Amino acid sequence: MKQVSIFIAVTLIVVIEITLISTVWVFAPSVMHNPAGYLINQALFYAFFAALVTGITMLVVGLPTYFVLDYKGKSSQSNLALVGAIIPVVIFFFIMLAASYGGNGTYSSGQNYYGTYREMVVDSERTLWGWISVIEQFITYFIYGLIGAVTFGKAISVIKARYKNA
Repeated sequence: MKQVSIFIAVTLIVVIEITLISTVWVFAPSVMHNPAGYLINQALFYAFFAALVTGITMLVVGLPTYFVLDYKGKSSQSNLALVGAIIPVVIFFFIMLAASYGGNGTYSSGQNYYGTYREMVVDSERTLWGWISVIEQFITYFIYGLIGAVTFGKAISVIKARYKNA
């Protein structure tokens, strides 16, 4: 029972940490320029889904991966960091791959990218700005996974050490 409570506590720590970091990362610029009340509601809405996705990812992919690494004796901090950084990138890649198999029609879109409107997709093909945006998202998810995995590894080692000494 102690093991289950350890993993629940560590998973919650990582979920809260990544939710806070991603929410602040996304909404801090908007709040600094326009601290309106509706931004708080948007931030809470975003935080809920960030926590949901982080929690599901931790439970479905992260914990089983940790158990496999731990069973093989490979659950070092560096291995956890590497695997934790790669997991969200692979998930995002597969989501992006599945989304690209749309219809045969032409699709174009653009967005305000750092203050300038940029065409991201023209006639169902990504533009240079579209690929830069995708690479930026890969890097962002890589960093989130790295931070979460390092936190997970440190928290597991600290909590396990405290249980051994108790």
